[in-house]
Amino acid sequence: MPSPVTDVKLIIFDFDGTLVDSRSLILESHRTVFSEFRLPLPSPANSLALVGKSLDVILRQLAGPMAPIREMVRAYDLLLPQLRADPAFAEKPVDGIAELLFELSSAPGITLGIATGHRSDTVAPALEALQWSGYFQTIQAADMAPSKPHPAMLLQALAATGVTPDNAIFVGDTTFDMEMAKAARLRSIGVGWGYHQADSLTAAGAHRVARAVDELRNCIRFILDE
Repeated sequence: MPSPVTDVKLIIFDFDGTLVDSRSLILESHRTVFSEFRLPLPSPANSLALVGKSLDVILRQLAGPMAPIREMVRAYDLLLPQLRADPAFAEKPVDGIAELLFELSSAPGITLGIATGHRSDTVAPALEALQWSGYFQTIQAADMAPSKPHPAMLLQALAATGVTPDNAIFVGDTTFDMEMAKAARLRSIGVGWGYHQADSLTAAGAHRVARAVDELRNCIRFILDE
């Protein structure tokens, strides 16, 4: 474990709903896989409400504990690259996020990370396609820790970078994200363009909620200067 550093600020981002709009990809993958296994298709609202948790956890809640979860996960693994190759379904960066990531990654004393419900082997191709791979010094994924809102991913990001909780911020779009940050004792910023409502993010512990990327930029600056 690196020695603690006091001059570096760590900003950790969620992926789906925070950095990218993945609604089309998520809903189409559910439609295809649930149809393949002849299971009732969950509503879009129920599907999107669970985004951020690990896929196996999501499927148990949507399909029930008796569903063939392992087989369904494998079906998603095969389907995901096909859908991402189609512009109609591939993740789309939130307007202004690419510019913000570039600014932050170029700023002295700032390190970026990701904590996502994706597995590492599924988020890596997405980051590569977006040309964002070089921005993040630590990537924590669902195959490396328990599902959100367990704090392990954030604690591992701190350990990997040697940054203390008081020098770190987590940015996410769901109550699972805010609860995870609270459990890890990180300050958190909720974004209002994702999968959970802004008031829910505040109730779950968000220190601030941004409704646009410019507002997120200001929130990050304000917290870093505290």
